Amino acid sequence: MVVASLVVPLIAGIPNREIHAATPAEAIIHAGQQDLATNLLVGSVAASEGDNASAAQAFGNAARLAPTYHLFSERAFYYSILAGRPEAATLARSQTPGVMSALVLGNAAALAGKWDEALASYQSAPGDQLMTLLRPLLRAWALQGAGRTDEALAALDTARQDRTLGGYYTLHAALVAQLSGQKMRADTLFRQAGSMTGGDLFTSLVMARWLVTQGHVADAQSLVNQRIAGMPVLEAARANIMAMIQRPVVTHATQGLAQAYGLVALLIDQQLYTHDGPDDDHQSPDMAMEIGTLRGTEQMMLRMALMLDPADSEARLLLSSMLHLRKQDRQAREALDGAPADDPLLPVYRTEQADLDVVMGHKEQAAQELRDLLRQAPDDRMLWSSLGDALLDQQKWAEALDAYQRAVALTPHQLEGDDWRLLFGQAIAQERQNHWPQARVLLQHALQLSPNEAELLNYLGYSMVEHGGDPAQAETYLRRALALAPSDNQIRDSVGWVLMRLGHVSEGLPLLEQSAEQMPQDPAINYHLGVAYWMAGRRLEAVNEWQNAIQFQPDPMDRRKIMAALAYAKAWQANAAHPGVALPADLRPAVQPASSPSQANGTHH
Repeated sequence: MVVASLVVPLIAGIPNREIHAATPAEAIIHAGQQDLATNLLVGSVAASEGDNASAAQAFGNAARLAPTYHLFSERAFYYSILAGRPEAATLARSQTPGVMSALVLGNAAALAGKWDEALASYQSAPGDQLMTLLRPLLRAWALQGAGRTDEALAALDTARQDRTLGGYYTLHAALVAQLSGQKMRADTLFRQAGSMTGGDLFTSLVMARWLVTQGHVADAQSLVNQRIAGMPVLEAARANIMAMIQRPVVTHATQGLAQAYGLVALLIDQQLYTHDGPDDDHQSPDMAMEIGTLRGTEQMMLRMALMLDPADSEARLLLSSMLHLRKQDRQAREALDGAPADDPLLPVYRTEQADLDVVMGHKEQAAQELRDLLRQAPDDRMLWSSLGDALLDQQKWAEALDAYQRAVALTPHQLEGDDWRLLFGQAIAQERQNHWPQARVLLQHALQLSPNEAELLNYLGYSMVEHGGDPAQAETYLRRALALAPSDNQIRDSVGWVLMRLGHVSEGLPLLEQSAEQMPQDPAINYHLGVAYWMAGRRLEAVNEWQNAIQFQPDPMDRRKIMAALAYAKAWQANAAHPGVALPADLRPAVQPASSPSQANGTHH
């Protein structure tokens, strides 16, 4: 629908720097209050953790304590928008006029039904590339809200000629005409926007609804099915989504305004997708600032969309996804709360929340939530897949395997693309139950579907060495994994561990040391490093690493290995020639195949 090369610049009125940077000390001294310093500290910490609501409150307190220092008020305003707090409108009135304050004030007026006031605010926003995109839509919907349909349609005339986004503006023009009862005009515009048959959920629903009104129900259903196929998470709400096309998608001008902000968010999301390659640690300062600006702007656009239309499902899902990618999982989960009780996508939100519970370690809660959903939708393959993930995280291998197998059985086509994850989950469950031959077949099938998945290559290569597979092939898989994800410490640990197990201690040891330096409290990595030290003749360092590993709550399998290594080390120190304790398998190179499955239960990453 839109092109990723479209650049959304820093919007006017937002400081071109990290908003939670250190505050000038003279401002605190001038205020002469400990409360001010406390609020600034709380606000800065909250902002750095992505807790925008707390940051907004703390900087708002600071602004009241030091009213002449306007930066505090700016920060309170900024974080109020990011948190979706209604007081952003009050704070906007005290800001230096700019794009963001104009948009917030216009939105508040629209929600109050003061359409002329909303129109004036949108018109007052300084011109920039952001407003070039937004202003035609904001003007059109404000005019429509005021009952001035002809003017609203005229406001979109020039924008409709845009070669990139013209179809989207035409779609909005059709909705404006439809909402005002101009059916023939709306039908003409919908036909002109006929190429807009996908791209996002809103567009698909709008076009599908129009097809229904034209008597083309099968075509409408096909269009919705295509959208769900492109966004499998929607499967949980398939029936509800199909029902949505039987009624108008937009019934009020504020929903049109919300979709205008959604357009900008989608544009930014596509542009950020092009920046996903470089790791944060390797970004230049300029690129890091640009990405930070884009992320902040996207979040503000989504918050504005939801303030105007809490039922904007796509904005809610995109906001949650964006926060999850920024590792703000608690906020990502909270973003899925607050939807209307009759929101058709509630099953999707609950599924996503369960997945986030898994990520955050709330394992039992996630599994129970998914089981509740499956009682309502027992044929939903995505729910079975998510349940498999939750059970795998609880190390309930047999139950996880059953869940994944149910998901595969419900797949309406041959496994393809992202379906490698279903095979991968089954493989882990099989391998952990000492069914390596079955696991190997599943892993190799998954690799055929997606040959460049670093996580998959890592698990396969690691497991092959642990279970006595071809060492050269295993090393090839692992080196490919590390080349695909060079900053992944878990993969670096796997490569170092396998090299060391194959007898290449001098090559594997530096990789293990680097992994332990980056993840000093990972018991598996500490154990691996200890083994490498032992094989390198550095016995005291080996024992120290194993003692560290025990303190970091290893899983039962790793704990048994660590305790065996410590017992051998103690016996060896007492009598190196005849320790009287069997040498653990990990303390000698695994050049030959493992003698039994019990020797091959290493920790995988």
